[in-house]
Amino acid sequence: MAFSPLPAQEFDTPKAAHLLWRAGFGGTWADAEELAGRGLDGAIEWLLAPAVEKPGPLSPPECAKLPEEDEAAFRARLRSLPDGVRQKLANERRREENNKIEALKRWWLERMLTTRRPLEEKLTLFWHSHFASSFAEKIEHAYPMWRQNERFRRFAFGKFPDQLKALIRDPAMLVWLDNAQSRSGRPNENFARELMELFSLGVGHYSETDVKESARALTGFGVDRDTWKFAFHKDAHDPGEKVFLGNTGDWTGDDIVQIISEHPAASRFMTRKFLEFFLWPNPETPLVEEAARIYREVDLALAPFLRHLFASREFYSPRALAATVKSPVVLTLGALKSMRVPIPESSTMIDALRLMGQDLFFPPDVNGWPGGMAWINSNVLLIRYNFGNFLINGVSPDDFQMYDSKQPAQKQTRRTFIEKQRSVNWSPKAQIKALGLERKLNSPGEAVDFYVRDFLQRPISPEFRRQLVALLETDAAGGRKSFSFDDNTFDERIRGLVHLIMSSPDYQLC
Repeated sequence: MAFSPLPAQEFDTPKAAHLLWRAGFGGTWADAEELAGRGLDGAIEWLLAPAVEKPGPLSPPECAKLPEEDEAAFRARLRSLPDGVRQKLANERRREENNKIEALKRWWLERMLTTRRPLEEKLTLFWHSHFASSFAEKIEHAYPMWRQNERFRRFAFGKFPDQLKALIRDPAMLVWLDNAQSRSGRPNENFARELMELFSLGVGHYSETDVKESARALTGFGVDRDTWKFAFHKDAHDPGEKVFLGNTGDWTGDDIVQIISEHPAASRFMTRKFLEFFLWPNPETPLVEEAARIYREVDLALAPFLRHLFASREFYSPRALAATVKSPVVLTLGALKSMRVPIPESSTMIDALRLMGQDLFFPPDVNGWPGGMAWINSNVLLIRYNFGNFLINGVSPDDFQMYDSKQPAQKQTRRTFIEKQRSVNWSPKAQIKALGLERKLNSPGEAVDFYVRDFLQRPISPEFRRQLVALLETDAAGGRKSFSFDDNTFDERIRGLVHLIMSSPDYQLC
């Protein structure tokens, strides 16, 4: 199986919409039309533009800055205080960092929603799950999580050896996987093992001896906890001869990741990950082998590999369409883009993402988020549906539940149920209705086709379309109702239409 190029003339607006979902976070139909207007090569080069731009200076947002009093001074001050006061100040410091990481989530979500560099942010999200580390327990500081996020962004399109060399110098990762205290004579094997098992080679391509030897090579790769910067402690490094993956030498961490990158398993391991993320689940072995060959030909650089993938016929094939489950981040940002609305001012969206299983900066473990069908298991599918309810009706995620029309609470109508749940200042009713008014839609069928195109951006089954048309022709009492945007109940029916589209199985896929 080999990748074949898509003829340029076949790149149209539906294919551009597909590209926006996979290489970004979706967009409006107008966004897809604009991208299609660039042509296939122009669209891909626009997405890859950040790969050739020189990154600007690092400047943390306010929410990620280090405290004015560094860790050493803070600890010294704590030691001089009585126990009760010491604990109170330590708790306050912890609360401050917890507030910062919540603000940092919003900062990144805003960036993902508004960026004109969607692929750069999508790759940052990919690397955040692939090279997973969490704010929780060991790190508990927003600054190193922001630094890691920026590092993923700067190396997003780069060569795999360069990404690994940056990774072994990442303070958050070194603390998260216990390498910060690894010393000659007492090497910690945690980071060395995950570096091969989860980040580069996969199980079966290294031995326990390789783990031990690479752990020795990584001794001394530490962190200055006062500044949260990488620090190489030469006196803690083991300079002795090591035998790693069949190579003998006095290897350091940089040597180890270079040897890993040159191992044949590395290109296969990473391209399988790329294909699962961008193309379809469980790619066939011949396709992985062909992708790995291309990845090696471009010297393990991601930008030219993605250029090849996004220009291929396979990427736009019927099998690739609607083949992947939207992650909670893609689901929520895509909905906001379609609705042309900003992120809610409250913590509502962050709470919703947590409930749906993708809490940014808090991956569940070093494996990252499992993705795929795990995003729509029975525990979270209802929450995904009800997030649409929040976007349409302003229902807080803390109150996500279903209205039982067969057993309603005493004297409770559906309207009072929704009003009771409303707890945030969020009501995009006008925007949803305005979308239809702008197009001067004249029939239920035209309205359904318009909203399906803008929110789903691909065809639906005739039966589902009939159900949506019937919804617009039915009033609250179940009777027939004429089509008119000026009708006093039509606003509710339009919102019901959009909610039904967003709650459909089709909408969970891209």
